[in-house]
Amino acid sequence: MIKDYIKQFSQFPGCITFPPCTEESITHVSTLLSASGFSTIPAEYKEFLKITDGLSYNGIEFFGARSHNRPEKGYTFPDLAASTFHYEDYDFFRRKIILGRVSESMIFYDKTSGRYAIADRLSLRSRREVKTFAEILQIFLDICKN
Repeated sequence: MIKDYIKQFSQFPGCITFPPCTEESITHVSTLLSASGFSTIPAEYKEFLKITDGLSYNGIEFFGARSHNRPEKGYTFPDLAASTFHYEDYDFFRRKIILGRVSESMIFYDKTSGRYAIADRLSLRSRREVKTFAEILQIFLDICKN
């Protein structure tokens, strides 16, 4: 299902995806995050990373295991570890991982609850919580299609 959603995203003009991530890179980042008190990379997101090491479309960004320098745009696409470590001083983010962002919202996974959330970046209040990463992709696909 995730593969189908990524295929749908990639058909939008201007959608950027990156080459797939290796299992070794995924394991390295997941271990690094877990050792620092954050969540490991959830299985569904690992599936995403094996298809594309990040996705960007119309302000929606899902981070990969590596950052991607885009000098022609003057932009470096963030990676999971750097994005998550940015919040290491906040107890709220323990056992969580920042997966992406859109506009004034962040997308994260909470290992404690086993849920994915779209939350306001300032108040950290969840606007939406779902059980699967596929549901997160579907939410944003629906927004992009309308």
